[in-house]
Amino acid sequence: MKSSALSTSTNPDTGDRTLPRTSWGVILLAVAAGIVIAFQIGKIPASIPTLQAELGMSLVDAGWAISLLYAFAAITGLAAGAVADRFGARRIAIAGLLIAGAGSIVGALAQDLWSLLASRVIEGIGAVSVLVTAPGLILRAVQPKDMRLAMGIWGTFMPTGIAIMLLLTPVLLATIGWRGMWLANTGIVVAFSAWLWVGTRSTPDPVEHREHRDSFWVTATAVLRLPGPWLLASIFGCYAFTFLCVTAFLPKFLIQEHGWDAGAAAVATALVIAANAAGNLIGGWLAHRGAPRWLLIAIGIATMAITAWFIYQPWLGDVARIAIAVSFSLVGGLLPSSVYSSVQMHSPQPDKVAGVNGLILQGTNIGQLTGPPLFAMIVAASTWGQGPWLMVGVASVAVVLAVTLGRLERKNSAADAP
Repeated sequence: MKSSALSTSTNPDTGDRTLPRTSWGVILLAVAAGIVIAFQIGKIPASIPTLQAELGMSLVDAGWAISLLYAFAAITGLAAGAVADRFGARRIAIAGLLIAGAGSIVGALAQDLWSLLASRVIEGIGAVSVLVTAPGLILRAVQPKDMRLAMGIWGTFMPTGIAIMLLLTPVLLATIGWRGMWLANTGIVVAFSAWLWVGTRSTPDPVEHREHRDSFWVTATAVLRLPGPWLLASIFGCYAFTFLCVTAFLPKFLIQEHGWDAGAAAVATALVIAANAAGNLIGGWLAHRGAPRWLLIAIGIATMAITAWFIYQPWLGDVARIAIAVSFSLVGGLLPSSVYSSVQMHSPQPDKVAGVNGLILQGTNIGQLTGPPLFAMIVAASTWGQGPWLMVGVASVAVVLAVTLGRLERKNSAADAP
């Protein structure tokens, strides 16, 4: 383990000295790339009733439509990270955005469930390409002293993008329809790819000595032989499983069981998801101030385990339900920033950060891929109130993993001490 990477002043991709100061413009562009990808996730939940009516989808079908964007990343996250380490974060990020835009076009033309699902797989290929590389762009632009704060900001991309799209979806559905919304997302993705290309010219992909860069197998083996990346990936997978089971189906639950209209349900869900962005910023600030990251992870996921059970209970009042859901998301937001800021510590070498990010993304997407369909199956076979037991169990496993991560980091810190 190269925990000393946190205290060096070298570029994590090339080994050259870092910029004289943190380039916050590049960092914000990398975060914005994640937000644009999150739009492709956020356009589905509030569109479920419309898609069910037009394409004849069941609730379980809707769960797969939500999850299949993650299928490619669930299988190839580590491989994508290793490829990015070899060929350059900037190039792979731009290519990923363009692929996601192509997938959105295919979705806009879908005439049945299967073509819509195929479009989600294509979007997933683009998503994994962006999400394994954007943290590398950030690490290339940040000084070590600002790294934890920068990763806290990066952690806001998913809730911010989903919340924005949830708020826009009712208006877009009413004006241009779901197909128009898919095409609009294509335009956003393609336009932003050009902006990212121009805006990251100060952090170009390294070209010198490329023939000496490690192969995919060397990178993958180096990452997989360490326990830290496995723990980070497993924790984030449990988190993503739990988080998506709440946020993906909350609009449907409020509409079907409590008579909310689609606009109100989308706004409430957007509020819940936006709270997660605030939690990420709080977590990044606390980690920047020296709070133990494993403890932030444990507190976040333990709170999610407790609150998840209440959210779908039919006897709970609407105000209390939304307040608990906001708490679920806000405190849960301590986890992503803490995991992302641990990546360098658990990377085998500074130039293999994308490989670790890839494994984390793979764990994340396994959680996102399996969570909604399993939750939908339980609800379809019983009631909404029984579904949360699945989330309670998964989140409880993550608490144990967080404690294990803390022990590992203390052991590694003791071994590195002079």
